Amino acid sequence: MTFSEINNKLTTISSEDLLTSDILGCCSFLNYNELLECILKEAVHFDHRKELDIFEPVVSEEYIFWPMVKTGRTRTEPDVLILLNHSANKCTLILIEAKYNSGKSSEADYDEDDVTDQLARELRIIEEQQIYTQLSILEGKEIVSKALVYVTTDDNIPRKSLYESAKEFMEKYKTDINYKQPEELPLYWLPWWKIEHITTQKELFNFEDKAKNRILTHIKEVLQAKKLSRFNGFHKLDFGCSNYSYIPEIEDYAYTKYCFSVNIIRMTYNYVTSKNIKEYNLIHTFPKIRYNYRIKR
Repeated sequence: MTFSEINNKLTTISSEDLLTSDILGCCSFLNYNELLECILKEAVHFDHRKELDIFEPVVSEEYIFWPMVKTGRTRTEPDVLILLNHSANKCTLILIEAKYNSGKSSEADYDEDDVTDQLARELRIIEEQQIYTQLSILEGKEIVSKALVYVTTDDNIPRKSLYESAKEFMEKYKTDINYKQPEELPLYWLPWWKIEHITTQKELFNFEDKAKNRILTHIKEVLQAKKLSRFNGFHKLDFGCSNYSYIPEIEDYAYTKYCFSVNIIRMTYNYVTSKNIKEYNLIHTFPKIRYNYRIKR
């Protein structure tokens, strides 16, 4: 049973709730330093792009999926609230808003007095003292740091969208806060493909516990099945191998050309060996990439 089922979320194969349940649900079965720590380090601030740092040692962590929190005249339901517990009853509050096939559920509306942008409302959750009365797990704790992490399928940071959220929060939220500019807000971005990339790093993860290794494999396979992985480099290609499908073309008897169609991010790769130059030119033809492989005779 997935966390989405436990929380009565109506899900389909393309549902972002199901994706959140699969990936972050798996994270909750591992200790903080076994996976979540590495994931959070990949989150970057929407403006100055510094990494999200958790300065104090984490002694334990708690996950709440789809908590319902009152913000202003409405209620807001972020995807996951993660509480990182430190010593002396201190804690860090991490709010996760994850997207798959959609953007923010609501945008800024300056005809309304209340905060309307989805991420701006979620910033209210972590900034208002009212959160202590709404979440029993915070009883007796001191929040020493906080962050809202926006997880998306984007290749690059959606800075404009995030800045609009921060701007509405600053203009409409009247309670005293410690920020003077929108750029100072604890608003971060994390792409799904970085999570997949983390799970492929064998030097980071080599658990003796086979169950933990299966959890990592599951996360990687889910993200790859959702096409949320990215190209991580070439191995030397053997074009005599039947595993590669290509169409050779002769151009003026000087070059042999091989064309491939794959779903990877745009890049240029140059491979040099001896005096022969093997050049891979990847031309962006969204959503496909065409490989042009030439080797000079």
